[in-house]
Amino acid sequence: MELKELKVLFDNGGLKTVTIKRAPLMNGYILIVKTVNKNVHVMTSQREESNTPRAFKTIDAAAANAQKIGFKKISIDFT
Repeated sequence: MELKELKVLFDNGGLKTVTIKRAPLMNGYILIVKTVNKNVHVMTSQREESNTPRAFKTIDAAAANAQKIGFKKISIDFT
């Protein structure tokens, strides 16, 4: 899901948590959100193909995007 879609879902109470996860094959980090229905979605890139995960070079960049969605708390998974 793209940033805009995630923001709308968050604003409507549809998102529960966000996790920043290390993505070694992408040389960076990805954002994973969990909905209140326990579905899991990865933030996708607006510029790439529709299902391409968006890779962030730093944890700070991923956290800034989580904040843009509306989250006040995030978790980080280094596994």
